Amino acid sequence: PCAIAAFIGLDWTLMTLALLPILVRLSLRTRNRGLSTPATNFCDFFIVLAWLAGAVLICINTWKNNLRMKYLNDPPETLYYGTPRSLSGHLLYVSWISLFFIYISLWASKAAFLALYYSIFSLQGKRIRIALAVACVFTLATFLMHMFLIAFWCSPISSNWSPPPGGNLCSAVHSIDSVTISTFTNVATDIVILAIPIASLMNTTMGRTERAGLVFVFLMGSVSIIAAIVRFGTLKAVQGVAKANITHTIDVWALVEIVSSILAVCLPSLRAFVR
Repeated sequence: PCAIAAFIGLDWTLMTLALLPILVRLSLRTRNRGLSTPATNFCDFFIVLAWLAGAVLICINTWKNNLRMKYLNDPPETLYYGTPRSLSGHLLYVSWISLFFIYISLWASKAAFLALYYSIFSLQGKRIRIALAVACVFTLATFLMHMFLIAFWCSPISSNWSPPPGGNLCSAVHSIDSVTISTFTNVATDIVILAIPIASLMNTTMGRTERAGLVFVFLMGSVSIIAAIVRFGTLKAVQGVAKANITHTIDVWALVEIVSSILAVCLPSLRAFVR
């Protein structure tokens, strides 16, 4: 019970941490409406969307963990994924729905980065505008791929929460083949997005302080790459083993990926707040 309670507390702590810079950013933006552009407005929208999708995810995780805590003392042979078999189908169905919110949150953060870059770099020439357009198309394509991967990896779809008689439970996030595709396209998307400011910095006349600040933001953004790789390594290490006992770890690393992306895209606002 203590471990489950700790995971619940960690989830809410991380999301509260991500909310604070969002509130600071929105507060500053409301005071400087004259500086608003379509790009900055889109950036705000995607940041809020990323946080809301992450909040839905941890609400579902909290519900799942509280439900499992009720049956911790029951005989293990009567439980399936931590709950009685009569409840497991509903729990697994809700868990499947929550997967969509993971990737909505992650890709909303990526979209916020692209909107931020457009507001900063779009006037630097045709080449950077083309790079931004390519990155947007690639990011949209990988997002749609993840949505289809979750929805249609298992056939029939109901096998995500109710395996057919004699069959096994299926899930895109518990299949090492699916997770491999997901991880490498996720990392590739982050690399494409991070490559834009790196290339732009080489051609700008920013001062040392501005460059150092942007490099720090980009390093924060790269934390999501590390989290994605750790999540992949966790699943790779236990492939073939029932996943009920490691879902907490997987969920936490997904949340670290979400929160680090939100913090990175909000960090430029914090500098103005400190001033």
